[in-house]
Amino acid sequence: MQGFFTSNTFSATTADQVLSSNGVANKAIKYVINATHASAGTHAAEVLLINDGTNAYFIQYGDVYSSSSLFSLSSDVNSGNMRLLITPANTDTTVDTFQIRHS
Repeated sequence: MQGFFTSNTFSATTADQVLSSNGVANKAIKYVINATHASAGTHAAEVLLINDGTNAYFIQYGDVYSSSSLFSLSSDVNSGNMRLLITPANTDTTVDTFQIRHS
């Protein structure tokens, strides 16, 4: 198992932008996600993401936010990669993740 940190700023509210992409050899990933926006506040959550080589499945839990939800999530497998996808509620939202990967 290894831990990884990422940080991305999403300038648009386009649906299903790639937050994380990892090879399907990573059978399970746990995320701590923290999103911040200058005027809309903060939103944190945990996510467990798994795959069977063809499909990805996730559960989002422990959501806490200061004002309102800053994102929604989905997942898929694309070109041999398990992806966690994000749809930000606001432009210019910064999203940090800490990931624990299990292969």
